[in-house]
Amino acid sequence: MVRQDILQKFPDLFGEKQVNGRALDVEETIAALTRELRPAIAAALTARRELLASPAPVREKYAWPWEASFEDPVSGKPFTFRQIVQGLVDNFLGKDTPLRWRLNDEVPIPAHVHPSRNPGLELTGPWSPLDMAFNALNSPAPMNMPDFEDAAPPHFRPDGTPATEPVGIFAALQNAKEIHEGRWNDRPYEVTKKGKKRAYRIAPPQAKWPTRLARPPSLHIQYEHVTVDGAPAPGLVVVTTLWALDNFDALRRAGSGVYFYIPKLQTPQEALLVERLLSRLEGLIGVPAGTIKVKMLYEEGNAGRQLPAIVWTLRRRLLGTNVGRWDYLGSLIEMWRDDPRGVFPDPQSIGMATPNMIAYQRYNALLMLMAGLKDGDFSHAAPIGGMAAVMIYQAGDPYGRSRYNPLALRAMVIDKLRERLLGLMFVPDAPLGGAAPTLADVLAGKVKGRLYDAYRQSWVASPEPDYVAAGNAPLQADVGALQGILDAPRATVDVKGKPVPTVASGLSDAERTLLQSRGLLDGQGRITPLVLERGTLDTPEKLLSGERWEAIYAVPKGDVTIEHVQHAFYMAANYGFQILNGNFAAAIDDYELKLRFMNDLATYRINVSWLWALCHHQAAITKDGHLQKHVLTEDGMVIGADAEPVKAGARFTRELFEKVWAYHDGWTKAFFAEQDRRGEPARFDRAKADVIMELLRKQLLSPRYIQHSARILFVVAEAKPQDRKGLLEAVFDLDRAEVAKRVKAGQLPAGALAAHDYVNDVFAGA
Repeated sequence: MVRQDILQKFPDLFGEKQVNGRALDVEETIAALTRELRPAIAAALTARRELLASPAPVREKYAWPWEASFEDPVSGKPFTFRQIVQGLVDNFLGKDTPLRWRLNDEVPIPAHVHPSRNPGLELTGPWSPLDMAFNALNSPAPMNMPDFEDAAPPHFRPDGTPATEPVGIFAALQNAKEIHEGRWNDRPYEVTKKGKKRAYRIAPPQAKWPTRLARPPSLHIQYEHVTVDGAPAPGLVVVTTLWALDNFDALRRAGSGVYFYIPKLQTPQEALLVERLLSRLEGLIGVPAGTIKVKMLYEEGNAGRQLPAIVWTLRRRLLGTNVGRWDYLGSLIEMWRDDPRGVFPDPQSIGMATPNMIAYQRYNALLMLMAGLKDGDFSHAAPIGGMAAVMIYQAGDPYGRSRYNPLALRAMVIDKLRERLLGLMFVPDAPLGGAAPTLADVLAGKVKGRLYDAYRQSWVASPEPDYVAAGNAPLQADVGALQGILDAPRATVDVKGKPVPTVASGLSDAERTLLQSRGLLDGQGRITPLVLERGTLDTPEKLLSGERWEAIYAVPKGDVTIEHVQHAFYMAANYGFQILNGNFAAAIDDYELKLRFMNDLATYRINVSWLWALCHHQAAITKDGHLQKHVLTEDGMVIGADAEPVKAGARFTRELFEKVWAYHDGWTKAFFAEQDRRGEPARFDRAKADVIMELLRKQLLSPRYIQHSARILFVVAEAKPQDRKGLLEAVFDLDRAEVAKRVKAGQLPAGALAAHDYVNDVFAGA
């Protein structure tokens, strides 16, 4: 059953459709797929909770699962993890064995979605309002992800939202249907923004649009707008079904197809759910299994330890795995959260160039290479890079902070250049002696073997032309031109008295030193591809060694500083405030970076998980520092004036937490006062600032860890003010039986049990 308001506003999305010459009913398809998959989804989420709750040591419960057995979706037979990894090794070595497997061996990859033939950026973002979709199609990024997970307009309606405002998820699906059918090809979309009337058009012809891969919600998201047998349907089923049935014919006529970006898979069992869903849709539509192609976000630490089996499960359709950096960092913090020796250092200090993240990216590239090889040709899959989250300021910024934009543009160039270099892998014909060859040696044929150029696509979250161009350049350059990019003449622009390299500049000394320290350049600054000698990867145990596990998963070295504790609280509170006001993807002013930093559910997870672990263990601050108070600067009202000293060795006690809380509360009030002084119109409901502060106090001090920490934001956003306290109690303080008892007795709000189940992943059917 689809909620009446959704049916009334979006009737084109539902009902009977002719798809590939077959009559299919949307609601019936959603119902059938939900009934088939709901028990398995419930079991998968139960397994997640049990793993999180397990008291076993991290190195034990997150070890390589050598003897675990997984169902093959093709044959229905079970295979052990060891057998699956052996089949991967066999493919890499070119051995034709019964266990050998590779990706996309049945239905070829269409050229327009091929990850190696379309180098450049993948732009992610919502397709509602309509101008967002138009901007995506006008972007020079060759790939686009209409986002129905992290960055989509909310599928919930915060309390106080006008009833006339459409539900964003379904508005985005409607926009996609109309665009693909050609209804907007020759029409402008007119809208009034900030008091000015604007007209948007789709500029390129349809044949030149970026290839679209819809990003549906993960397994744990339910849609209350669509119910099956009285319970909310899985968001994954709803979005994939609507996207496939509403767009299949239009996309095929345009020479494209139905493709998805699958998020947050953690296990082969979860991958099997996705495979069953997509193969069932293919059967209903009447196309071969493997026609619907997917990419997958490799954004969970738990996924990495069994990634070969996840890739094997999706082998008929998987184009590549993406290093989803922010959720991944959050998952590592989560893995170690109960170990007092495993408290992570400041997450602000862990970027994609730190050793553990380099190991993560190289592992991703290596598995895609091994699974994507056919007769030595790397053409059946590819790794995809992560998103550079720093954003540029608009020219009209009231504080003139667009002066910092060269920092963001240079950060984009270096981020994508580093990824490109990480994807250079050389497999020699014979073992090498001595130093690793340079890229120039390989290209000149001085050493015999095959060079693989793996990272050719990566993410971006802004369609700004200069920003996209800065990221496209390193990814789209010919491999023979890469050394020249590094060695180009240095050129800088002044940013507040400091020289910042331009987009086209060669490497600065600091940039070169960092890349050398990570093994990407030799001592003379020459590019050195990663050498993969077959003898080092000829058994499963060599591929998945203890050393590789430690490189990827061990807690990195670093400090816990009070300044970054405050910064994490600032980012969490500001993003939570945005969510409570209905904004999923928020570019927040980062007073440390002097840039806008794109926040979504993943960055909230990092900050909240880390702060929770600090509170849980009363972790030690490891470096002398200061609590900081607000101060008015040329960049606005920021946190940055030293106040109380905090010495190394101080514990993050309840008392110190309350001080951090109070300093942020002081900044909030000062920020709003400055906004009033300047006469700036308030975009959001300020009352939500007090709500997020009380929510964070409850969440961070609770003994209960919540994996999907932002879910409580959705619950509170929709709740009436008088119900919030009871809902927080149900989620953070009580077990399920007690919540049910108090709801029945009228001591808790009627929705308290549903809130408890939703936040804690107790799925309908469990």
